[in-house]
Parts: sequence; structure tokens; C-alpha cells
Amino acid sequence: MEALYRKYRPKNFDQIIDQLQAKLVLQNAIVKDKVSHAYIFTGPRGTGKTSVARVLAKALNCDNRVNYEPCCQCENCISIDKGIHPDVIELDAASNRGIDEIRRIRDAVGFRPMLGKYKIYIVDEFHMLTREAFNALLKTLEEPPEKVTFILATTNLEKVPATIISRCQVIEFKNFTESDIAENLLRISSIENLKLHENAARLIARRAAGGMRDALSYLEQVASYTLNGIITVESVEKALGLLPSEIVDRYIDYLLNGNFIQIDELIDRIFIDGYDVYQLVQSAIEKIEERISQKPSERLLKVAQGLIEISKELRFVENKKVICKILSMNLAATNQKTLEQTAPQIEQIIVPTEQTHESRDRRPDDKSQPEQSLQIEEILNWIKEEKDLSIYVALVQSRISQKNNTVEISFLPSQRFQYEYLREKILELEYLFKTKAKKDIVINIFIDEEREKRILQKLQENFPGKIRIEE
Repeated sequence: MEALYRKYRPKNFDQIIDQLQAKLVLQNAIVKDKVSHAYIFTGPRGTGKTSVARVLAKALNCDNRVNYEPCCQCENCISIDKGIHPDVIELDAASNRGIDEIRRIRDAVGFRPMLGKYKIYIVDEFHMLTREAFNALLKTLEEPPEKVTFILATTNLEKVPATIISRCQVIEFKNFTESDIAENLLRISSIENLKLHENAARLIARRAAGGMRDALSYLEQVASYTLNGIITVESVEKALGLLPSEIVDRYIDYLLNGNFIQIDELIDRIFIDGYDVYQLVQSAIEKIEERISQKPSERLLKVAQGLIEISKELRFVENKKVICKILSMNLAATNQKTLEQTAPQIEQIIVPTEQTHESRDRRPDDKSQPEQSLQIEEILNWIKEEKDLSIYVALVQSRISQKNNTVEISFLPSQRFQYEYLREKILELEYLFKTKAKKDIVINIFIDEEREKRILQKLQENFPGKIRIEE
């Protein structure tokens, strides 16, 4: 069975979706007989670069062309569609990147076309050629024989030497819009007798991130999963292993409302069910972008910015679950306004830096403030700005105090994963404190069970009859 993205590859310019720049430039060049000797097609994957290259090859070699459109019925058009035309040579530079392959092309360009009018060389991912191969291609690109056209496709134009770019016409391909992808998916589904729901088509389009080929591959995968059933949003989520929408919405709501325990339980449940927490954050970014577009607010923007920072951190760490928990709970802490207003006397569970008992007992007029708290705050800001954001996030959820050259970092029993994380980083943590403080520092990290009991007792006092402590 032929893959959908190959079966519905555009056969002429009229079938090419969007990409107006590419179509106008190439159509005018064909009509005016001013086709360049070398083109660079650059853009994201799955945006039609190779498909447009084949359409151009057919238009140049078609026996019955009308203006710029190939007939798609003559021998040249059919053989190009099948990939067997002797004058249209396709080369994958990812697997043929050496100087020998380019030398063979250089030796072959001198021969006249065998069947068509033009000899076309389509080199895909040509940015992966070696430096020697690029150098061997330079002279051929600058002065190719008559009736020879190079079409060089790449997803990374920045890796192409400037000497190559200066010898070619560069045509940029852009991502397809979600509406264009969804519309095409619905059209193809009707042809294939697939019952695709419109919302499901939009979800696939969003997941494809602008690539039509990816979208068609996803559609094929979902169709295999649902067999003869209706393709809904739920079936797309299950077939592609996406997180259910309600879980993502719940995660965002927890962040906005400062629900620490619920965030902890939600991430644990996601991990147990086999989902990727990085995907949770990415889906949350997309969801909150929708909320912002519907009703912008400062809180939504702050959470969106925090989610972006979490996404960046998760890309380069191994224990994504722990880091996602720490960063998510810290983000939720910034939105915990309700608890602070209703119970201002309750001791805060999460604080950036906290004074020791001795410093809290000082009178307001006592000007002999200790220097330790200020130093710790400076160290925390330094770690946040220049060193390790993950360590900073774990630190701000602890209680920090200093006694001479010893820094005590305590956590509640419910913050065990932050405690374990910093225990693993204790050598690095001591090094950071020593570097900033310019003296020897000993770090002591421990679980403070007594502090949790005091917090629970205060909760009982402030909310009589509503808080129960189980031994």
C-alpha cells in the first residue's frame, strides 16, 4: 500500500498548496524561458521542496506543456512521476555526501539529455555534503552546460557555504498553516473514505507543526488505529500517544491556582501511565497560547513564560520527572495569592530565603542585622542568573539559614524529591557557595519534620474542624 504523502504528492503547480513565492518565481521563469541553472530550495521538512522540484522537472521536459503546467500524461511526465526518467537524477546527500559522488555528477553533466529537453539534478539535504564535495561542485554550479539545472534542497541553509549560495537562486519554503493542513486532510479523508472529524483534523495539523508530510503520516497512523470508526480527537490522542486535553487543562489550572500537591500527584500519574512530561509541558504551552489569544491576562503570560523556561530545562536533563516537578511547583508558587490572603499568619511552605529563628526575634529598630541573609540572597540570585536554574528552583523551596561557615538547607517531608535532588548535587552546591562567598562553606541538607508539625498545627488553629492530622 502506497503511503498517503506519496500518493497525494502534487503533480502540477495547481495542486501545490500555498508556497506562493516558489510558484510565482518558477512559473514566470518557465513561461519566459529564463530558468536558472541552479536553485536552492530551503525551508522546514515536509513543506514540498522535493515535490516542487519534480513539478519543475516535468514542466521543463513535458512534450505537451500549456504555459507552465505539465500535462502529466506524456512519457516524460509519467517517467518522472515514477522516478525512472534518465534525465532527472535525484540524489540524497545525506548518504552520498563525498567528493566521489560530486565528481560523477561533474563528469556526467557534459552529456546531452537523452529523452527530455533538460537534464535536472535534484540533490536533497545537500547541506550535508563534505567541504571537499562543496568545492568540487563550485565550478559546475558557476558554469554548467546548457540545458542543465541543479535543484538543491536543504533544511539548514546556514550550513551551506556562501560561495555556493552566491551561485544559486534561493527560494524559501515556509510552513503550512494549520488551516491549510486541516483542509487538505479533510479533502484526502473524503477521497479515502475516512470519517475524519474536523476537530481531529485540526489536532493532527497542530501536531504536524507546519509539515504536510508529517500530517499525512499521522493521518495514516490514526486511520490504522481506528480501522473503520470515526476519527475523533480522542482517537487521535490515543493513536499518537498524546496527552488527553483534560489532563493538560488540569495541569494549567493547578499552575494558575498554586496547587502544589495536585501538581505532584498529576506528574506522578503521567509518568506511571507512560507519558512524557516534556510533552506535557509542550502541550501546556500550546493550550495556554490558545487561552491568551482568547482572553489575554498577566497571569497567563507569566505562566506561559514559566512553561517556556521549564521546556528549555527539560531538554538537557535525564531525570525529567523530578525537574519538571520542581520547576512546576515553583511556577505554581508565584501564583499562590489566595492562600496568602486568606491565611496570612500561616508559615509559608515555599520561600526564597528565610531568616533563622534568632533573626526573626529581632525588634524592628534593631539595626544590627546579620549579614548572612543578604549573602545567601545574593548567592541565590547569582545561581539563578548565571549558573544552574534547576538548583535555584530547588533552593527557593527550602528554608535556608547560616551558622558561621555552615549553611543549613531544610525541607518538609512532602518535599522529599527536592531534598534528594540537592543531595545528589551537594558537591556542586558547596562549590557554588564557596565561589560566591569566597570562603569555605559546609552544606547541611536535611528533612525538618518538626516544622511540618508546626505548620499543620497553625492550619488547625486557623481552620478549626477542617484540618485533621493523622499520625
